[in-house]
Amino acid sequence: MSEKIVCWHCGEALREVPKPFPRLAKCRHCEADLHVCLMCRHYNPRYSTRCDHEMAEAARELDLANFCHYLKLRPDAYLAQAHDQGKQAEAKLKALFGDVNDDLTGEQSIPAEDPMEKLRALLQGGETDKHKE
Repeated sequence: MSEKIVCWHCGEALREVPKPFPRLAKCRHCEADLHVCLMCRHYNPRYSTRCDHEMAEAARELDLANFCHYLKLRPDAYLAQAHDQGKQAEAKLKALFGDVNDDLTGEQSIPAEDPMEKLRALLQGGETDKHKE
């Protein structure tokens, strides 16, 4: 097979992985399963089973390792366009709702409300209303 095989998830070249892929083979770069429908030449989203091989059974998850004996690797398994569309959708959501995270540390840019303070305010408000009655 002279065609360059790349990971369906990240696009990393898969030179070190033995071919045919063992069932539990993973990409060394992104840890995605490799013995999956999305890596196969028979994968065809136009079919209800997502496979155009007449003998293959339909897999429940296209991106998880399976037991299919008909896997034939395809070099165009990585679709950068699909990943780019996901990034574009994420950017649109951030533009619409604002960016919740300042950086990769996960710190929120919106100040979090202290639930205890809310509870105290609620209880204090409730007690004063009872005294007024």
